[in-house]
Amino acid sequence: MRSAAFACGLSILMACSAHADGVSTAISSAKPGPSGWQFNFTPYGWLTWVDGNATVRGRDFSVQQNPGQVLSDLEGVWMSYMEAKRGAITLFSDVIYADIGNSSSFARSHTFTPHINGSVGGAVRSDYSFWIVEAGFMYETNRYKWGNSSAETDTTLDLLMGLRYWHQDLDVNLSLAGNANIDGLVVSGAGAWARSGSVSWVDLFMGARLTHTPTPGHELALRGDFGGFGWGSQFTWQLIGTYSAYLGSHSGIDFNSYVGYKALSVDYDQGVGHRRYEFDVIQHGPVIGLTGKF
Repeated sequence: MRSAAFACGLSILMACSAHADGVSTAISSAKPGPSGWQFNFTPYGWLTWVDGNATVRGRDFSVQQNPGQVLSDLEGVWMSYMEAKRGAITLFSDVIYADIGNSSSFARSHTFTPHINGSVGGAVRSDYSFWIVEAGFMYETNRYKWGNSSAETDTTLDLLMGLRYWHQDLDVNLSLAGNANIDGLVVSGAGAWARSGSVSWVDLFMGARLTHTPTPGHELALRGDFGGFGWGSQFTWQLIGTYSAYLGSHSGIDFNSYVGYKALSVDYDQGVGHRRYEFDVIQHGPVIGLTGKF
């Protein structure tokens, strides 16, 4: 399903490009653009649903949370996107940090047998913190002109490539009641912990972005990328659709609204047996922020 969703998003990009080639419009290669660098900085919030599966120390858990649960358990967060553009070249970075602490809903027991013998009951609580840092570049390959000279709009196509760094800490705490023989877990009184430690990897990704300006001051953008290829994760993909509108200027900075929807999926694994760590999860939900252009 995740691969199908990503393929659907890329097909939209390809269909838009093909449609533009088939109509009577002025099509040009990358524009020279204004001289000098132009910068965009967007702090934003991402309200996510989290769905998937994780394996920590060889134990399997289902991972599920809705935006309300994420917000209630959130102990720290930072999200920002930045672009530096000159002519056809755009450099970009995206930084996401979150600490979801002491959550009883993030990770749930999936299966423990044959690792546990005895009578066990209780609850699962977890602490999950992560960094997702991506950096890369885009190259504007085509610009499509629509309409007559007095009411002209633009559609641009950029190809992109970059690296996405992941860093995760996932500790699962089982509050136990009863007698149990738990192979490989750290047991203390009525509690047991499965700690992932620090897990990090880097994914190469590539994709495209389609940007349309229906009227001055308004912009629609659709971006898709995929990567991993077994070099870092087994596979990862991302889809982002956004709308921005000009709000006003202050001290030489133009401010735009930033709203949309973002989905990010990753399937990563390493190790075997009690050293096994796997994270096969999709995070998706609305994004909202404010862009400063200077």
